[in-house]
Amino acid sequence: MENIALAVEKRNDSEIKSNASRRLRNKNYIPAVVYGLKEEPVSVKIRGKEFKGLLKGRSIYSLIFDMHVDGAKKNKKETVLIKEFQRDPITREFLNVDFLRIQMEKEIETTVPIHIINEEVAVGIKESGGVLQHGLRELHIYCFPADIPEYIEYDIKDLDIGVTVRVSDINISDKIKILNDPEEVVVSIIHPTQLKEEEVAVEEGAEEGIVEPEVIGKEKVEPEEEKAKQKEEGRSREKDSRGK
Repeated sequence: MENIALAVEKRNDSEIKSNASRRLRNKNYIPAVVYGLKEEPVSVKIRGKEFKGLLKGRSIYSLIFDMHVDGAKKNKKETVLIKEFQRDPITREFLNVDFLRIQMEKEIETTVPIHIINEEVAVGIKESGGVLQHGLRELHIYCFPADIPEYIEYDIKDLDIGVTVRVSDINISDKIKILNDPEEVVVSIIHPTQLKEEEVAVEEGAEEGIVEPEVIGKEKVEPEEEKAKQKEEGRSREKDSRGK
């Protein structure tokens, strides 16, 4: 897949201040930050309609952009991918986007979603009355940017009740290294009564005041303004874990 040209504009000082992001979104801009490769972070804004058009029909996880800032010439570009993003939980509109600078000739760490297929005809569900239970929904991988897949597919049509699929069971291109623990559970088919028992155990734990650990993913749900403040004040100290 070829890199996608993306035009962005630098944000001025007034567009970086508190509450400015909301005003930008009201004008159909998406506030964004570009960082990585030990260079200074840059606060930019993207035209929302154009950005959604570029994403249409594509997987956000594998897209690589040739970013042009303020109408820069074709040879003046930064190669980036989407590191994190935040969406409105109701409208699903983008609230902000983080772009990571990359080099096409250097391997990086990233995450890609897992697509489970043929659930409706899986042996353990259709014939044995089992229930599908998800574990991991994405994989942490290491590869060259050009080799990042849109998703990793796993067919469960032959999966029987009581069988568990682990990371070690997933076959993938030898160009890609999976960084997850091989024993992590991807998916399994369990008996309905087992699922009910697990739900009861979770409810009892909640009543006793047990707090579930926060799950950190690619899509962030923290307050946007606090997130923006943290980036502007501390980005220079951030380690580039994916661009090593």
